[in-house]
Amino acid sequence: MRVADADREAAAERLREAVAEGRLELAELDERLSAVYAAKTRADLEPLTADLPAEPVAGRRSVETPPLVLETKSGRLKREGYWPVPEHITVECASGMIKLDFTAAECPYSEVAVEARAKSGSVVLVVPHGWWVNMDDTTASSGTVVNKVKGPPAPGAPVLRVSGEVKSGRIKARHPRRGFWAWLLRRPA
Repeated sequence: MRVADADREAAAERLREAVAEGRLELAELDERLSAVYAAKTRADLEPLTADLPAEPVAGRRSVETPPLVLETKSGRLKREGYWPVPEHITVECASGMIKLDFTAAECPYSEVAVEARAKSGSVVLVVPHGWWVNMDDTTASSGTVVNKVKGPPAPGAPVLRVSGEVKSGRIKARHPRRGFWAWLLRRPA
């Protein structure tokens, strides 16, 4: 039996919910969404959500993560690996570095507010491919604000809204770096 646009949209929404629940990675979401929108029959569509519960798990996000506040005068602070992302993050770096690595973090929010201040230090935000970073509300005196996150955001992926100021340091957003061996394998012969 052929599927309608409404069937495709319902399957796509279930996949987005599965990402928010932590059941799917963003890369797998991209693959499955492509297959959902290309599906012509129920036989094409059903396997794409067959390994997921029919409905989202109720109450999974009922406990809110408290705001995260990181502050350093001259040291280094890192948040990496698995960590729950709150809806609001405040970072202040006098000199030194604060690095927030979101690549393995769990983010249930569609939008996260990041308030960043860097005097002569650095604030670095590392986001997975598909996430979007908006740095329109940041200002710099003699420092720099750099957004290396390019390309359109993936459907349902979080957006980081960064606000704040830089004196003589920097605030930078980027994707994870590829290792040397990954680069070597991908380069043209």
